[in-house]
Amino acid sequence: MNRRSPTSRLLAAVCAGALLCAAFAAAAQELQWLPATVELSDGTVLEGGVHVTDGAVIIHNEAQGRRYTVRAAEMARLEQTIERQSMEEKWLFRESGLDDKVYTGQVYPVRHYTTRITFHDGRQLEGHIVAKTLHVKTGDGTQRFILRRKDEGKVGQTLEDLLYVRSVTFQQEGPGVRGTIEGTLHPPEGERLQQVMAVNRDKLFSVEVAFNPFSGEFRAADCTEGTYDLIVVTDKAIYLYFSRERDEGAARMDAAQVTELQAWVDRLREFFHEQRIVYAAGNDQRAFVLVRKERHGGMTLQGAELIRRYDVWAMHKPGEEWQIEKRMFLRRLVSETPTVPRRDVVITPALGGHTLSAQVDSLELEVTLARNSEPPVPPAREPQE
Repeated sequence: MNRRSPTSRLLAAVCAGALLCAAFAAAAQELQWLPATVELSDGTVLEGGVHVTDGAVIIHNEAQGRRYTVRAAEMARLEQTIERQSMEEKWLFRESGLDDKVYTGQVYPVRHYTTRITFHDGRQLEGHIVAKTLHVKTGDGTQRFILRRKDEGKVGQTLEDLLYVRSVTFQQEGPGVRGTIEGTLHPPEGERLQQVMAVNRDKLFSVEVAFNPFSGEFRAADCTEGTYDLIVVTDKAIYLYFSRERDEGAARMDAAQVTELQAWVDRLREFFHEQRIVYAAGNDQRAFVLVRKERHGGMTLQGAELIRRYDVWAMHKPGEEWQIEKRMFLRRLVSETPTVPRRDVVITPALGGHTLSAQVDSLELEVTLARNSEPPVPPAREPQE
């Protein structure tokens, strides 16, 4: 038996620790620090670099029922204003398992915020922020603040004790824009429009698009900067095109490439019995894929014999294994019948690659949806000599 000495184990641990530290150091160096001025609620002003976790914030606009993903580089200013605040009474359950509560005689501060983002073109977006960490680096070191929609203090604190970030003013110029993609879709005769979705391939998020199922008119308003691929679902087909196909060094992935991806997907242990890649675009490092998932029986959902779901995955391969960078839900079917015809997947290049920028903040499209002979997964290509 090969036994390692305590010294060798110690050296191995030290080496592993050094490698881990190096990895963290490399990750820290990759953080994007943007020059900004940060004002706190107590009047303190911090000048330096700021970094938002993941480089973006998510704003939920309840009036529109939409979430917006906004990169820090797109913002000219972020402000937090007080929506409401109060000193709340602290109550405790009288006994475990009972609904009875008793007032402790103590109070604590509670504050709710509204977040407003101003883009570099002057337009604004307002709503409630999904909690994010803001790092602020100055000559005195790095401080961390939480941007959130609700703050709760401790018993004994006052509202003045709840320190928050009042504003972040970014000093660099940027392209932030809120634009519109609209137009008309013409499905084949006998097919009904059921869903339109826009995928931002740069920031990896999707939004549901408003549409008229009779006229085919659609409108995706208040879109942030980036390139969007549209996905259209009818009662018989899914029409889409991943503009990743057009990138240099990328293409529609053929049967051999999809087989490699599918082998990785088959090792996933999830709720669905089958997860099948039905279309993919990219190369051996990055890809967008459309995945069909199915589960037959064995569900707690009463009467359900089949659940079918379609997702868009953004995938990358940082090492030897593929990873799912982002999952974007498209559509789900729950059926009491075990067999339901699957929708065809129709590649429609006119749906992909629509870019909004500071120079182009409005796009109008007219797209005819038609069946074609393009296979979503073409045969394996002949190896090049």
